[in-house]
Amino acid sequence: MSPSRQATGPAGAVGRPGKRQAILDAARRTFFADGFVQTSVDAIAAEAEVSKQTIYNHFGDKRALFVAVAEAVHAQAQAAAADAGPAFVESGDLDHDLRLLARIMVESALVKDVVALRRIVIAERARDPALVEAFARSRSAFDQAFAEGIRERVALGILDVDDPVLATRQFLALTVQEAVIQSEYGVQELSPDQIERIVDDGVRMWLRAYRVRA
Repeated sequence: MSPSRQATGPAGAVGRPGKRQAILDAARRTFFADGFVQTSVDAIAAEAEVSKQTIYNHFGDKRALFVAVAEAVHAQAQAAAADAGPAFVESGDLDHDLRLLARIMVESALVKDVVALRRIVIAERARDPALVEAFARSRSAFDQAFAEGIRERVALGILDVDDPVLATRQFLALTVQEAVIQSEYGVQELSPDQIERIVDDGVRMWLRAYRVRA
């Protein structure tokens, strides 16, 4: 075991929830170091200091464990960016609210561990397209909440949107995906001013398409 990836302690010293977390932590370190295909359940078990059967009991298989890692990484990134704020905050200023939300999502997308996960998915997507779905699934709760926020504002006469699901994807493409592309998929760090410009441009374009004009 390499010094940079030492387990936090003997698996037998923690209870069942602690053991599950130990497996997740070990899987994160191992996936990030070796990629998805090259990582074996044996390697994760050794890193976590548990048996292979314990991993299967908790997660089922390697892909399910990768999904669990992706969900944990996204949840932590969003919480760190803005205390996991709601998909639509309610200040009464739609421009302000959308810019705040986009900034939170961009900062979450550029967190080091999220970048590492994205690189694994990109590297393996030709051999295992299901990994793309697994990576995207961790964001599905946000997508649903944002689409519901759109529907509420359509009902209030603030937005004119025929397809809230499509509009959600477009919002993310104009802000989050644009930031990922400009960062060269996490290789180049974006300055606060660069992020601000991306957010402002993306939100302005999205509102130009969907906001109801008096």
